[in-house]
Amino acid sequence: MTAIIVQGDARALQLPDESVDLIVTSPPYFALRSYTDGGEHYAGQIGSEATPQEFIAALVECTREWMRVLKPSGSMFVNLGDKYGRNGGVDRKARGSTAGDPGGRAAPRLRQRVAGNDKSLMLLPERYRIACVDDLGLIARAVIVWSKPNGLPESVTDRVRRSHEDWVHLTKLPRYFAAVDEIREPTNIGARPVQSWAERKAAGNITHAPDNGHSTGVGMAPNPLGKLPGSVWEVASQPLTVPKELGIDHFAAFPTEWPRRIILGWSPSGICVECGEGRRPRLDVDREHVDYSLAERRATERVDATQGAITGGTKRSTLGHQTTRTITGYACKCAEPTAATRPAVVLDPFGGTGTTALVASVLGRVGISVDLSGDYCRLARWRTTDAKQLERAQRPARPRKQPSPPEPQPQWSQDEWLAHFAAQVTAS
Repeated sequence: MTAIIVQGDARALQLPDESVDLIVTSPPYFALRSYTDGGEHYAGQIGSEATPQEFIAALVECTREWMRVLKPSGSMFVNLGDKYGRNGGVDRKARGSTAGDPGGRAAPRLRQRVAGNDKSLMLLPERYRIACVDDLGLIARAVIVWSKPNGLPESVTDRVRRSHEDWVHLTKLPRYFAAVDEIREPTNIGARPVQSWAERKAAGNITHAPDNGHSTGVGMAPNPLGKLPGSVWEVASQPLTVPKELGIDHFAAFPTEWPRRIILGWSPSGICVECGEGRRPRLDVDREHVDYSLAERRATERVDATQGAITGGTKRSTLGHQTTRTITGYACKCAEPTAATRPAVVLDPFGGTGTTALVASVLGRVGISVDLSGDYCRLARWRTTDAKQLERAQRPARPRKQPSPPEPQPQWSQDEWLAHFAAQVTAS
């Protein structure tokens, strides 16, 4: 659809109040890199503060501004890395890998003093999350662990190698837009004997099944749409080759699979122009009493994990009921969702190389990428318009996680949406 690249400050966004459906971002890490514009370090960049406390205060200031532009039904997903204290010593690693900076930028490491207990993690992600809840009143819905299967080795010999980072899911209200059925994962439990409750209890088989995302006993069938995504996502990092003529030598982009899953799961496929609500998957659930034999029940206890995302299916319980779930379309507040839709807006206030805006655009949303650096805005404009980058962003990391195809809906044209957005900006 559309990717909009803006050179601006994450603390002062030129956007109307409550105009954004989803925020997906990775702020610069504290005291890690010096970002440049035209080859020169520029003032005011997040991450170059003198102390960890000032860094967290700056991020909280940014987040307060994001709350202004986020709709009440929206979500924020923020990726933030940690750092080790050096007892006030100097971080002498002037150059190094970019593995710790997946947020879309990389540059020479900062050479500055970093206060903190020697060799201790500063717990910056935890401090940020606590500040968001205590100072801003946000709701911390979940922390998702980014497991990196291809993380780089470290030279330490007295602790584990760091191979993960955290994403925090924040909302303004307890009820918000979610379409998690779009990103459910295939369930593979194999063939299991189906037993009655009394039989399972007598055999001591009342257990948690780790492969279907539910507390269940032996023989209880999984959700035919698949299991809920867990809180650990294994996503490999991706290389990014930038044309030499752009003149940008240092960069790192987080994998496109991260914004892909988040955008599909927590932003609507379209906003109804009549009621203003995002269209959600409409699930048809049919439950009926049936009589069938134990052998028939056992025959239903297999889910083929080689298929893509499951858009419907049937399970049979041990109590003689058959339940069928099917995604039949998309609905909003309107009695009949026949009105046209406009695209949802996905914002990355630390846009960097434009990964979030790129993925949002190929998924039919409007992606807005904001960054202070003119260099990275130029890189993001190239990336969100380059045919190869667009084609690559359309390929999910794991084909079996393809979402269910949306029901065809009338949509505003790009000119209609841009006119609508321009009117909002003028009014604000």
